[in-house]
Amino acid sequence: MSQKRKSTIARKLMKNLSRGVVKSIPFIGALTEQLIYGTLDEQAAKKETEKLHAALSQIAERQQGQDFAPADFLNELKGQGAFREEVAAEIDGLHAVLNDPGNAAISEELADAVERMIVHNLPYRSIGGLLKGRQDMLDRLRDELGAGKTAAITQVQAIHGLGGVGKTRLSVEYAWNALEEGRHTAAFFVVADSVANMNTNLAALAGPGLLNLPEQESREQPVIVEAVLSELARRSGWLMIFDNVDSDESAARLHRDVLPRLTGGNVLITSRKSNWPDEVSDLAIDKLEETDAAAYLLEKTGSKRAKSDDDEQLAGDIARELDGLPVALEQAAAYICRRHIGLGTYLKDFGESRRKVLSWYKAELNYPVAVLAAWETTNERLGASERGILRLASFLAPEAIPAELFESKAEKVEEAAGLIREETSPRSESPVEEGDPGVRSLLAELAGWSMIALEQESFTMHRLVQDSIRLTIPKDKLKAWVSLALEVVNQYIPAAPPSNDVRSWHIWKSVDTHVRAVVSHADGEGITEPTTRLMNDLALYLKTHARFDDAEPMYRRALQIDEQALGKDHPKIATELNNLAELLRATNHTKEAEPLIRRALEIDEKYFGKDHHKVGIPLNNLAQLLHDTNRLKEAEPLMRRVAEILQNPGGEPFPNYSTALNNLALLLKETNRLDEAEPMYRRALEIDEQSFGKDHPNVARDLNNLALLLQARNRLKEAEPLMRRALEIFEKSLGPDHPNTMKVRENLEGLK
Repeated sequence: MSQKRKSTIARKLMKNLSRGVVKSIPFIGALTEQLIYGTLDEQAAKKETEKLHAALSQIAERQQGQDFAPADFLNELKGQGAFREEVAAEIDGLHAVLNDPGNAAISEELADAVERMIVHNLPYRSIGGLLKGRQDMLDRLRDELGAGKTAAITQVQAIHGLGGVGKTRLSVEYAWNALEEGRHTAAFFVVADSVANMNTNLAALAGPGLLNLPEQESREQPVIVEAVLSELARRSGWLMIFDNVDSDESAARLHRDVLPRLTGGNVLITSRKSNWPDEVSDLAIDKLEETDAAAYLLEKTGSKRAKSDDDEQLAGDIARELDGLPVALEQAAAYICRRHIGLGTYLKDFGESRRKVLSWYKAELNYPVAVLAAWETTNERLGASERGILRLASFLAPEAIPAELFESKAEKVEEAAGLIREETSPRSESPVEEGDPGVRSLLAELAGWSMIALEQESFTMHRLVQDSIRLTIPKDKLKAWVSLALEVVNQYIPAAPPSNDVRSWHIWKSVDTHVRAVVSHADGEGITEPTTRLMNDLALYLKTHARFDDAEPMYRRALQIDEQALGKDHPKIATELNNLAELLRATNHTKEAEPLIRRALEIDEKYFGKDHHKVGIPLNNLAQLLHDTNRLKEAEPLMRRVAEILQNPGGEPFPNYSTALNNLALLLKETNRLDEAEPMYRRALEIDEQSFGKDHPNVARDLNNLALLLQARNRLKEAEPLMRRALEIFEKSLGPDHPNTMKVRENLEGLK
């Protein structure tokens, strides 16, 4: 948060407090607590905070529901608390600010305390007075979700309306107002257009700068989501926005599993759906009235437009043409400001674009002509490279797109620009591009036209922009564009390390939703490669993070596509059968998994030969399934065969040899053959340290296994340092609350 933004929020909060807008005594108590922690060391701050909470309880008992003026409340608090001199001075400073109408006395310490209190991930800044025609809706939201409601019961408000009507903007503007008036001290924004995205974005709230939970390091998404919901239930004073809850699946997940857990704050939903349950208050949002829409255009374009005497009339004309849709009005204003043209010129350009859109528009597209025409008007003025980026990005998810995805693939941007030139030449009126402006400059240009929202490391496109861009692509060119977008994503993700390796997760975390989006488009166009490879890699990443419900359909669809394309006996089919079977085994569906693994083994043995190292994978998986189902006599010979194949006598061991040794050693340990098991565990540890380095989770697994065997042999002094090292590695790589970490911690306690 910038210094300017920080001081602005602090000033608005203090002004609202001094004017009596904020009457929340808990809010002032929370602010005082932040001042205490900003003034004293942690141990002293804890003692002073205990005094604060005791004083707040006593004042609340005497208050008996009556309002205190904030300044009077601070006098009571100071007299009741018997605070240390430093804390009393901070309370005096806060008192002085509340008595200063201009808030000139705001100190750096107070501004910092306000910053620590206010936590948010809102996607836009407030537009303040530019939010026209929505004051009555803001007032209603304030009434429904305001501080006067019972805090123990979650108040839920749903805003519904058609696309482009401004649901998201209204919810974000309400959130800013609520933060600045002290009605909330945290505002969380979760895109929930699908169940998968809802879960992903809920999990993101655990991260630094937001809830900052230790579970953020877990590789299992359900663990992170559970921690977020539990923490929100424990806290109060927050606002949660679930944006674009348009699908039946998302709405059901939200209503059934999430809302009952969110008892500590307020929830706001934006959706095109209107059939919400009775306990969800409903607010239908419509287009702007013509006068409000015209006022927005005149104020937004201000000194940047070429003015004329009939601007008010022309603004009304544009408002009617755009049908009062805020998203189209915002695009029109950006176009006018960017070109420094008059409103009459915009009407002419818009009319030409509208005629063009109507030539291909169909009512079943379910998008207003005005919105599509507004974007087409801007699109016509962009250079080929900018338009190429928009087209490629239109096949990705409507969430933060890593700028590096395009910056690292400048040659693909140029290839996209070439496709645009082929398509539009010689009729194109787009500006002539000189030299290589660089991808960052192209993104900045698009942000200037309000086609994207650009941040330091990422950018976002409105879903309606994406849809409208895709609709302009000629049908005979669509497959080529999808293929190019697929290549951009595929080449951005390195082939090694694999998606189940922690070393690749920083990349997958930033692109998993975009991979999901682009492979869906590619599947629709019948593109099999690298579509199924990305599907399998994404599913493996999701499975590793315990997102089994998201991974399974991806595995099944990849298998279905490749069986049709390659035939049922291709070795790639064996790999995909293995992947699906391993997920089923992980979710305890062993009866369905076993025939899939046996089929995979049969394909690989027939294709590669029975002693080929590729056969080791399904053979190992079958052995593990037999072990899991307590068929140890059947499992052991298979495990020994796997270890023999992967050992590769006369050469370097194949990958997964250490895993095969671990598996066989575990079976030997369980059948009390410890002398034979120990050297296998030590050899596996040696291999993994050489292959992955000494701080990799696989090494921690090996250390834990060896330590447990030494414990079984009563060699506790040897076991303890190994277990401690395993715990240290897991805590660093997976986080302190990951199931593997907790299991090793439990194992370590068992050694004492």
